[in-house]
Amino acid sequence: MRRRTLLSASFAMPGLVLAQAPEPPLVFAAGAVKHAVEELLALHPGPAPRAEFDTVGALRDRILAGERPDVALLSDDAIARLADRRLVTEDGIVAIGRTGVGLAAPAGRPAPDITTPEAFRAALLAAGRIAYADPARGATAGRHVQAVLERLGLQEALRPKLRLVPFGVEGITLASRGEVDFAFSQATEIIGRSGVQLVGLLPNALQLWTGYSAAVVRDGAVARSLLTLLSGEAARAAFARIGFRPG
Repeated sequence: MRRRTLLSASFAMPGLVLAQAPEPPLVFAAGAVKHAVEELLALHPGPAPRAEFDTVGALRDRILAGERPDVALLSDDAIARLADRRLVTEDGIVAIGRTGVGLAAPAGRPAPDITTPEAFRAALLAAGRIAYADPARGATAGRHVQAVLERLGLQEALRPKLRLVPFGVEGITLASRGEVDFAFSQATEIIGRSGVQLVGLLPNALQLWTGYSAAVVRDGAVARSLLTLLSGEAARAAFARIGFRPG
């Protein structure tokens, strides 16, 4: 009874403000950087940051629509568009590196040759189910894969086999469970992932290299500390481990 009386009295006090825990730092990050970012954010010395992962296009559009993470890790093109709109700070952009589109398969299965456009085309025609990210959601690799299939005249032949997923990482997960024979995504989403193997990068004549950068969106000490974490020596090593190459 005493406890209830004290609580009631405290809530009745004029001007009383209950302290609220501060929101954790927020990072928007594309799937291509997911595994390295998860590793790095665990090293953050302050409050544990929260990361939201999605396609480049989906995250870019959320920022354009008004959402404000502390830091965004997106393709160079997406960061440039945000910079044009003055939604990222010009002195708060750091290059991460570049990656190409790769083909994943369940671990342990024989990997076909895809080093030439002809071999790549034959491997796709011989495959069963094939997954890649829905281009309509702004997936960098997904848009490119769709263009490559059209260029090779394979859209109709492969249509019954194709499975669009909202996010490239989801396609890699399907491959890791053996639910698809192949999954396309950025190579950095495949390398080091349990249950899958990198069959290879797309042949040079069909490849798309994409640069990625980290940028401050909501400027402040927290965002600057995150940018330092994501661009320091540990970050360079983490991004290299998943296959990023210098820009």
